[in-house]
Amino acid sequence: MKKILKQLTLSIVSFGLLTACNNGTIIQHQENLLTCQTDFYNLINVKNIPQTTSDVYDKSVLSDLGAWSGYALPINESNEYAGAFIGPMNMRGYWMATSLANPTIHVNGEEYDLARNLQTAKYFPGLLVQEISDNQLNFKTELCFATSRTAVVRSTIKNVSPESLSFSLSWNGGIFNKNSKIEKEGNSISILHLKDLSKIMLRFTTADKVEITSPDSIQIIEKTNFTLKPGEIYHSEYTQTLTLKNENIEKEITDLRALNIDDYFNLNTKRWNKYLTSLFNSDSKFLKNNKYRKVAVKALMTLNTNYRSPAGDILHGGSYPSYNGFFGIWSWDSWKIASANTLYNLQMAKEEMLTLFDYQADNGMLPDFIGYNKKGNNWRDSKPPLSAWGTMNVYKECHDKEFLAMMFDKIYKFHQWWYNDRDHDHNGICEYGSTDGSVIAAAWESGMDNGVRFDDVKMLKNGKNAWSMNQENICLNSFLYKEKLLLAEMATILDQKDLAEKLTKEAEYVKEFVQKKMFDPESGFFYDIRISTGEFIKVMGAECWLPLWAGIATQEQAQLVKEKMMDPLKFNSTLPLGTLDISNPRLRPTRGYWRGPVWVDQVYFGIVGLRNYGFNQEADYLTEKFINNAQGLTSDGPIHENYNPLTGETLNCPNFGWSSAVIIKMLLNK
Repeated sequence: MKKILKQLTLSIVSFGLLTACNNGTIIQHQENLLTCQTDFYNLINVKNIPQTTSDVYDKSVLSDLGAWSGYALPINESNEYAGAFIGPMNMRGYWMATSLANPTIHVNGEEYDLARNLQTAKYFPGLLVQEISDNQLNFKTELCFATSRTAVVRSTIKNVSPESLSFSLSWNGGIFNKNSKIEKEGNSISILHLKDLSKIMLRFTTADKVEITSPDSIQIIEKTNFTLKPGEIYHSEYTQTLTLKNENIEKEITDLRALNIDDYFNLNTKRWNKYLTSLFNSDSKFLKNNKYRKVAVKALMTLNTNYRSPAGDILHGGSYPSYNGFFGIWSWDSWKIASANTLYNLQMAKEEMLTLFDYQADNGMLPDFIGYNKKGNNWRDSKPPLSAWGTMNVYKECHDKEFLAMMFDKIYKFHQWWYNDRDHDHNGICEYGSTDGSVIAAAWESGMDNGVRFDDVKMLKNGKNAWSMNQENICLNSFLYKEKLLLAEMATILDQKDLAEKLTKEAEYVKEFVQKKMFDPESGFFYDIRISTGEFIKVMGAECWLPLWAGIATQEQAQLVKEKMMDPLKFNSTLPLGTLDISNPRLRPTRGYWRGPVWVDQVYFGIVGLRNYGFNQEADYLTEKFINNAQGLTSDGPIHENYNPLTGETLNCPNFGWSSAVIIKMLLNK
């Protein structure tokens, strides 16, 4: 028996799972850490087959390089689309096709069963791959983005049998929208979507024949009765280019010829491995565990897919909150997202910081959001002032003083706007508000749209196109305090010492006001207060730990707030740090939006706040609890807009940007 046990132990050790210490005990090896593109696959399930052009809300896709198109993998059980890439999805909110290039292979005159021989369908960061094989053929097809407008597809057919094989390869596809025009030119097919004048061009550089078979269908005969000797490989390639209204598709096609298709795949691998190296350049304890590495990479992939390059009236690149149901760029979303982008792609982060400021008003106000058509930009309200925080997060990674100087005046002008248009009683403490006097726009300005604390709010007029709530907001003034300190830091770097001193003094005033007048010692929590009376609006919500994130609270105040955050009957629920104390009778954990569900940015602010005051053990505990209990986060589910605090179930929009951004920052302890 001893001999058998010894052999078993040695066998286990030989697999690298266990090792024997000098004292004879067995300990577990540390796992080999995942590091590169090919280590991470199927972190997000992108296996979709849309049924209609508008079937976009819950469908996940790959997009890259700021492209306005995205692609999916076929569902495993699909007979019809094996070997095809599903799409494209136009990121303006619709599918153009189920597939434009669905392969059919014949071997020695018999149709080859692609679905039955499917081996793998994998979504790597920036790359889709399918491999199909039996004892005759190995068929491998791959898709990546070459540019912000073009996806490239390369495929190989290898004869793995001992005999020569005769094979034929064709592709067929069709479009959803009948309101489109298909034209053929040589080996290219162009499809013009008449509603928004976006255009898809397919170029089959290795095809023998391209045909339009009906007003909404195409067929490509690539090779017919082509002989492959044993071990020989046939190479196929095509491109799909999506351009938007008034963009020059011919120039895009010409520029593509600068490199061959293998070069684009090599560049894709190099770029994504660089992203991952940058992301993992951290001593955070979470990144010593592959489970958390996978979550961080999933978040990076989500951010990258949400990013749109300049188009229409979007003058700098920026991120949709999600490509599932959002069609614009929101300001504080962008600033949170840029703070994560900067950890792996500085240029993308800089663009993200600039895009809202392209539309800054003369009085300093920034719109709530901007869109592809600027006529839809929302000027009824703005969003919380996180632009200085976002900018400094970028600056600390690149130390680009020119970028900092370019941003400084814009941010300071926005900062002053709050005191000009959102300080009703001119006491240096601001309120959320609107330009049209509506409560709903004022609530939007907080970013916490339907928060319980706004249930009884009234509006006060400050001047022309300027209204305030009748309550001074704890989160807004925490943001403004932090912004004053960051602007002072910027001013010092830019040799504006007098302004730095002025801002520092203003910050001290805000700090003293918040500590003394917005903290209730009896309940041990911060609150909004009524302008006229100073009365606490006693709603315990996520906004109330913003003073810890900003560094306003005293150590004693932070201790009391921490106790509420760690209380299982208030905020330390199954999924912790929701937007409302779970004992509140107005809690709505599923359909409440900001009336209880867990928003990941508020989790992040809370965890950073705890760390600011030395509560690192609690911060680690809540981080791990959130990651492990948020539905789908450690499996192949998408990252969502918010979650049920009582169960961890996903809520609202999938593939959500700022959730992904702050997850990265939490895991990297940034």
